[in-house]
Amino acid sequence: MSLLNKDSLLTHVLLAVGASVLLIVLLIYGLDIYTRHGDTVKVPDLRGKTLAEMQRILDDAGLKYEINDSTFSRTAIPGTVREVIPAPGSEVKLGRILFIAINGFHQRRQTIPNYKDQSARQILALLKGLGFESVDQRVVPGGYVGSVVGLQTADGKVVEAGTQLPIDTKLVLLVAGQVIDTLGLDRYIEGYSSQGDSTVVRTTPATPEKKDDGGISNDWW
Repeated sequence: MSLLNKDSLLTHVLLAVGASVLLIVLLIYGLDIYTRHGDTVKVPDLRGKTLAEMQRILDDAGLKYEINDSTFSRTAIPGTVREVIPAPGSEVKLGRILFIAINGFHQRRQTIPNYKDQSARQILALLKGLGFESVDQRVVPGGYVGSVVGLQTADGKVVEAGTQLPIDTKLVLLVAGQVIDTLGLDRYIEGYSSQGDSTVVRTTPATPEKKDDGGISNDWW
């Protein structure tokens, strides 16, 4: 009886081994084809390109993209590419998704919080935390010393709580203090200052100089 008879055990073992080897070979080569092993392309430098230019370049290169960040800058052209991940020049596989950051078309906006009668220090910190970097303070009469009386833009327009403004808007925080008008000049008394110092200004009205001729000074004429 032949050992390689179709019904023999050895024949079945050899067929099983051959099938296993064939399956492994197919898996290895199939995986390479599926993952495009060894088929790579360099990430193009897209910085400064418009969105239309970027899309055309990536289509030609066989790459995909996803916009994951947008930051407004007055010194950059709106809608252009700011950053690419992976970095330009990196070797990636065809079909890889690139993450794109662009220069936004508009400045980010934030909502003005309720500030009336709140601590000036607290509101200033809150505005800074929201992204408003240009916030000045001006002392005005009324209210509790150190509390917020109002909020204006740099050109004097009143800003109400709940208003949405670009974060690069210049704001002026009106802070309550005690003010006296002396000879037309504003002086701060028992004051409000960043160091907590007090400044008192007192003036004594001038007394008319008395003369012998009727007791009235010529300075009054």
